[in-house]
Amino acid sequence: MKRTLCSLALAAAFAACAEPPPPPPPDTTEADMAAIRQWTERFLGAYNAQDLATMESLFTEDYVSVAPEGPPTTGRAGIMALLAASFEQYTTAQTATVDEVAVFGDHGMVWGTWEEAMTPKAGGAEETSHGRWMVVYKRDADGSWKAWRQIYNVDQSTPPPGN
Repeated sequence: MKRTLCSLALAAAFAACAEPPPPPPPDTTEADMAAIRQWTERFLGAYNAQDLATMESLFTEDYVSVAPEGPPTTGRAGIMALLAASFEQYTTAQTATVDEVAVFGDHGMVWGTWEEAMTPKAGGAEETSHGRWMVVYKRDADGSWKAWRQIYNVDQSTPPPGN
């Protein structure tokens, strides 16, 4: 019995001397959600300006996009090649809505709707399309958010009223 009491007293003494656990990190969810919304605005501005340098800064090295047709586009280099080829052929005007944003630690998600008008630079009729999109983001080492995974569809129905 004496030994048990001594062991308990010794354990309590060690516990009293132990460093307290560090405080939890601050909750940055609202700021992170705002940053992800801002990412969408940066993307649209760069896309419509056909600014490849800014576009490149928005994607992770291991980015993957799944489009409605064809194989997935993989890697930052893959998406940049696809964008460069598109920008050579078309003038673009895209808009998007953000319907929901969520953050889960160092990952975030956004989804919404998009509309796009593409005008062939060689001449011809403007092509319009619209649909839904979802992007999963990863927090980069510098704290910025970058697109990591994306999927979108093209709605084959009539465009929304007013477009």
